[in-house]
Amino acid sequence: MNWTDRLKPETIKWITLGLLTLTAVALFAELAEDIWLKEGFGWDAPIMLTIHRLSVPWLDWLMKKVSATAGSRIVLPLAAAAVFYLWRKEWAVSLAIVLGYGGVMQLSSILKQLFARPRPSVFPPLALESSFSFPSGHTMSAVAFYGLLSLLLWRHHQRIWAVLPGLWVLLVAFSRVYLGVHYPSDVLASLAVGTIYLAALYLLFEQVEKRSRKAAG
Repeated sequence: MNWTDRLKPETIKWITLGLLTLTAVALFAELAEDIWLKEGFGWDAPIMLTIHRLSVPWLDWLMKKVSATAGSRIVLPLAAAAVFYLWRKEWAVSLAIVLGYGGVMQLSSILKQLFARPRPSVFPPLALESSFSFPSGHTMSAVAFYGLLSLLLWRHHQRIWAVLPGLWVLLVAFSRVYLGVHYPSDVLASLAVGTIYLAALYLLFEQVEKRSRKAAG
């Protein structure tokens, strides 16, 4: 029996979450520093141009639809999910859903104003955006909503279904680069800071749920 066999599943979960969060913090700090110093990244434009070569009308349409699933249209299904869990008296889940989206969008807005990075001009964008580029609000909201959904499904042992929302987050991130409205570094940083926020949210969710169970008991 090795040392990993002696660890409880709960301990392994928190170690994994901790390592993932630390990695995300380091990644975001590295990217944010270069953006703050206006240094940029030599790999941003080549990656964007490579992705842009994939552009065809049907894929343009598809990427716009994928991107929209993390935009303002997400509010209605998000509100429906929050109400559904309130109806089931699962207060912690409903709170996590509301805080997840609302909080991450506020954070995204603050960071955009702080870094004030202009939108890419590598090629004519396929969508119109007026705000700053860093970080990607769509990507962060995708992490907050679909990432949380993935965690909830995983907790209920729906392993296969839990993977799908996680993959959707990556697809949303890809769509923002494909549409030419974000640099790859924008979405990479957004995945990192979104992961940090989601980890903090999940920790809060666990604490609220435990207190709810104690109160019910």
